This record gives sequence, C-alpha cells and structure tokens, in this order.
Amino acid sequence: MTADILMAMGMALLLTILLEGLFGALWGVRGGRNYIIMLLANILTNPLVNVIHSFCAYELRMGKLPMLFITIFLEMAAVIAEWVVYKSRTDIKKPFLFSLSANAFSFLCGIFLNILI
Repeated sequence: MTADILMAMGMALLLTILLEGLFGALWGVRGGRNYIIMLLANILTNPLVNVIHSFCAYELRMGKLPMLFITIFLEMAAVIAEWVVYKSRTDIKKPFLFSLSANAFSFLCGIFLNILI
C-alpha cells in the first residue's frame, strides 16, 4: 500500500515537472538556472499538496464539495508559493501569471489523464 502511494506521488511529481517544464519552454523561459529553480519549486509544492489532499480525501473522508474547496485552496497555495520563488529567484517574465498558468496547465492535463486512464 505504501509503495503504491509513493509510486503515485512520484508519478504525479514527474508529470508535473515535465508538463510545467514544457509549459515553461512554450512561455519562453530560457536558461538552465530557471529550469532548476522551477524543478525545486515543484519539488517543494507538489508532494505537500498531494499529501494534504490525499489525507483530507482518504483519511478524513471529506465529501466532494469540501474536497473541491480544499483542492482550490491547495492549488492556489502552490501558485503563490511558486510565484514567490519565481519572482525572487528567476528572470521569468510575469511570474504570477506564469505560475498560475503553468499550474492550471498541469492540473488540467492531470484531470484529462485521469479520465483517460
């Protein structure tokens, strides 16, 4: 069971890194330093968001409506945390819009992949 959870979280992190890296390339992000900081920002936020989300959904057994609000709150917290990192440590143009857009892109791709699988 624990191995399955760790595998799922690892895959979620890997997909997030790949999707947001692709999004960064499309956004025009250049330079290895910017991508390393994007990687570190996602390593900081993604596992924490997934652990809290899973805990609320499976351990606390929250219903669909409370989980919707928790999901929105956690995603916005990740956007803000990544924005702060991008604003202070990268030369990414419009770091808040980038963080919001990259997270929305990877979140929507995740929903789409979950529908397909």
